Amino acid sequence: MKSMNIIKDVLDIILEYDGRIKYKNGKYINIIHKYDSRYNIINQIVKKKIKILNTITVSGNNFYFEFGFDIDERIGLCYDLGFNSANVFEICYYDLRNGLKQIRTYI
Repeated sequence: MKSMNIIKDVLDIILEYDGRIKYKNGKYINIIHKYDSRYNIINQIVKKKIKILNTITVSGNNFYFEFGFDIDERIGLCYDLGFNSANVFEICYYDLRNGLKQIRTYI
């Protein structure tokens, strides 16, 4: 049994050497090395998702979050379920460049 652990450890080192494969939670997973040209594309998307996830407000079955567009943070969308109106899902486009402009859709 010890030899299997040694083999797995050596395999982990070999696969992680170039930074594209790691062993996590009992599985080998592909990753993109930070020096790979595709990393910058993925990194921007991941940072944006983390930023959005950090702004989510949840209370019971209700939630609210918003995010600005990459081109201009003053323009964006907000999603609201139950915070503004009970049992109503709202998607709101906002534009703060020249005062306040909002376009709301209710579901």
